[in-house]
Amino acid sequence: MDNPQPGSLTWRLSTHPITLLCFLGFRISSLLVYLFGLLFTNNFVLIFIITILLLAADFYYLKNIAGRRLVGLRWWNEVNTATGESNWVFESADPETRTINATDKRFFWLALYAQPLLWVALAIVAVVRLELIWLTL
Repeated sequence: MDNPQPGSLTWRLSTHPITLLCFLGFRISSLLVYLFGLLFTNNFVLIFIITILLLAADFYYLKNIAGRRLVGLRWWNEVNTATGESNWVFESADPETRTINATDKRFFWLALYAQPLLWVALAIVAVVRLELIWLTL
């Protein structure tokens, strides 16, 4: 493992390692608070609030920073003030002018799809254990 291949899942090959580690940190932290929050406090409301704030921070970081720096994607909403019509604008970096690091791309898309799958799995566990209050998260 001295010379990892390009695209392998090691953050040391990332073009933007700080961005990548913060992105993964936000993604993982909400799940960790949800799973292990009861070890530190029995206050469901506090766990709920912290988890929601971490998910909001994750969304902001994903949309405004990680998506743009790691894979060259960005999006926003434009509103026509005359008609009030909403228009979503999606952009991706031109592949001829910017090369996307294979490691950044793999980490980004893996984390983007894995987190919702983990939340669905946790929802199924909550239903099976009949702890339906945890479905609010």
